[in-house]
Amino acid sequence: MKNLLLLAVLLPSVSVFAQLPNGSTAPDFTLTDYYGTTHNLYDYLDADKTVFVEIFAAHCPSCWTYHQTHRLKNIYEQYGPDGTDELMVLALEYDQYNDSNAFTGNHEPWVSAGDWLTGTPYPIFNVEDPDRGVFTDYNVTFYPAVYKICPDRIAERVLTSETEVQLYQKVQACQASVSIEEVVDLGTIRIDQGARNLIIDQYQKIQRVDVYDLQGRAMIQTGAPGRSTVDLSELRPGVYLFQLHTEHGPVVKRFFLE
Repeated sequence: MKNLLLLAVLLPSVSVFAQLPNGSTAPDFTLTDYYGTTHNLYDYLDADKTVFVEIFAAHCPSCWTYHQTHRLKNIYEQYGPDGTDELMVLALEYDQYNDSNAFTGNHEPWVSAGDWLTGTPYPIFNVEDPDRGVFTDYNVTFYPAVYKICPDRIAERVLTSETEVQLYQKVQACQASVSIEEVVDLGTIRIDQGARNLIIDQYQKIQRVDVYDLQGRAMIQTGAPGRSTVDLSELRPGVYLFQLHTEHGPVVKRFFLE
């Protein structure tokens, strides 16, 4: 018991910078919730929904405090499947020493901080083996942690201090990034693998090109391109995110460089 309590104290204090960096591609996962329904992250994203992923522990006092703000509940009820159907919330319980009965709150405080089920309209998951790889994929080192994931699969950390208005603004930002290509016709955008160039047909409409790796690190940042090609020769083979800035907003493309 002493070791479990020590873990509960130490885990939330680990540096936040160990978490999944902003701008990363969110890893996919498929999990079954407390009520037996299976959910797949990418299925929601492919349906053009923004997904908020909350990672918490049933015994965690700060997680319980955030839960009682009802911010995720409020935006889910207004903008989720029974509202405007723009978003989904998925709550993943981290503590491998608990079973799903910890959600009821009928336990000692080091097992459960309260009743997590009553009044919670969104799916809640007791994540145990063999599914705990999701926490490795998201580099979980503390909780509560909340991510906003846009339909283009780009993840961003959400502060627990952010209000419902601020959360919905993030949803709107996702929608803008999805629809911007309908406003700006950039023609064909592709990689010339042989020449190791990014080819942009309508390069005159681009104000800046930024290239990021999947950890969110800026690899190339240029001004407005003077021609249709952007040199990628300094990049190693791998998957990169190309953010093309236009007067209407950014267009994000994901390419594999051989």
